[in-house]
Amino acid sequence: MRKRTLALLAMIIALCASRLFMARAGSHREPAMDRISTKAIPQESSKHLQAIKVQIEKPKSIPESGDEEVTLVGKISVHQKIEGDITYNWVLPEGVENVEGEISDGITGIEPGKDVEVKIVVTGFNKEKQSLIALQASVPYGNSRLGNATIISSRPEDTWESVAPQMQKAAEEHAGSKAYRPHSE
Repeated sequence: MRKRTLALLAMIIALCASRLFMARAGSHREPAMDRISTKAIPQESSKHLQAIKVQIEKPKSIPESGDEEVTLVGKISVHQKIEGDITYNWVLPEGVENVEGEISDGITGIEPGKDVEVKIVVTGFNKEKQSLIALQASVPYGNSRLGNATIISSRPEDTWESVAPQMQKAAEEHAGSKAYRPHSE
């Protein structure tokens, strides 16, 4: 009986001590988001163990309308020695036509860390309507293939990456003093 009483008393003391510590520490706590800068600049990121990296360079300009030609340059690189050919494929939406360059092909002998450029010239890729062009590439791996892809938009200002920061700013302005603040005791 004495052991149970002593154990219960020790637990009560420990709980009281932790409660006092939490109350003292909680009086000047703030949400983690208040300490994070919202002016972070997006950095290029990729999976460090990926077999293949695919990018599309931003074109010099995207026409407002019409059938002007736009040159798209894709960059494909591998991070490790591969066996076999890399295959790539440009995926064009309806209304966008290839004028010059290979839509799909194979590439041999890419050295790890070196970029290989694949270019196409298209018409119909303009700001009149949102069009997404994708570049897909894959490498053999045993009995399967490992791949990667990227896209480019004719109206980047309408993409989620562009709209999300504006929405966050508007939400923060709307919240104002209504922002979550923990109750102090």
